[in-house]
Amino acid sequence: MRAIEAAMQDYLRHDQKPLTLFLLGGVDVGKTYTATALANRCYEHGLKVAVVDADVGQSDIGPPCCIGMGILEREIQMISEVPLHSLYFVGNTSPNGCMRECVNGAAAAAKKAKGLNVDVIIVDSTGWIEGEDAERFKLSEIKAIDPSIVIAIEREDELGHILQHLNKEVIKLRMPSETKSRTREERRALREEAYNRYFRAAEDRVFELSILAGLPKEGTIVGLFYRICEGDGEGEDEYVEIQGLGILREIDYEREKAVVFTPVDTDTGDGATIRGIKPGGLKLIMVEGGFREEAVYKKKTRELLLAR
Repeated sequence: MRAIEAAMQDYLRHDQKPLTLFLLGGVDVGKTYTATALANRCYEHGLKVAVVDADVGQSDIGPPCCIGMGILEREIQMISEVPLHSLYFVGNTSPNGCMRECVNGAAAAAKKAKGLNVDVIIVDSTGWIEGEDAERFKLSEIKAIDPSIVIAIEREDELGHILQHLNKEVIKLRMPSETKSRTREERRALREEAYNRYFRAAEDRVFELSILAGLPKEGTIVGLFYRICEGDGEGEDEYVEIQGLGILREIDYEREKAVVFTPVDTDTGDGATIRGIKPGGLKLIMVEGGFREEAVYKKKTRELLLAR
């Protein structure tokens, strides 16, 4: 941490603001723990701090399937305590399959934070680092965000294939001893808790079918946009903020309506101006009073049948 603080002081001394820190590392190496410690340290020094939570599978700022950006208002114990300011939809809990959405969403979140005149931006990224696709993804993400410093957290030297291509200041850290590993089941359970919290106050809302992109299946998770996505789908205009998430309940072709289960209030405020609904690549179903990702539920059902 001393090396990071020294580098940060050098940047800030030369008024190179905002200072952007990108946390790079595999699963369960302590990226979020380090992000929390850095955010508190900066806040203690009177700096305005933004956190971009780009870990779409284990989101702390905002719900899963999204990239959340928040601004610190006090010292925190966990990143989840950072108030959500802006939300960007990627539509899945793994960047593998929605790499472009993740890259552009994270870059849009960082750009929004810069516009809020923050002193420091901390980007907590996903733990997907293994393989050629992951390498391309991380390099694209770092290029799009253009951080001041990359903080590489390793168990051993597993980031070498990515770091060798970076033309950035890199500070290496070993995995903190306080880091706790989670099983796949624990990660799934945390996502289910997050879905249930987010949709706790949701209601069925009716929208014109014309603002729904494509014809997704019922149960598909969707992002609700307050302005229409522009351009050719390759630029940042596609990644404007969303008002929130929803679950597609029904498509009524006769009335040309779409019913979406969402906590977004479409009667007042910005929610009344929803002009676009974009489907993701994930389905949620209600099981025993709670939401489950469909693929997970099917797997558990198959295991139960085989056990009989």
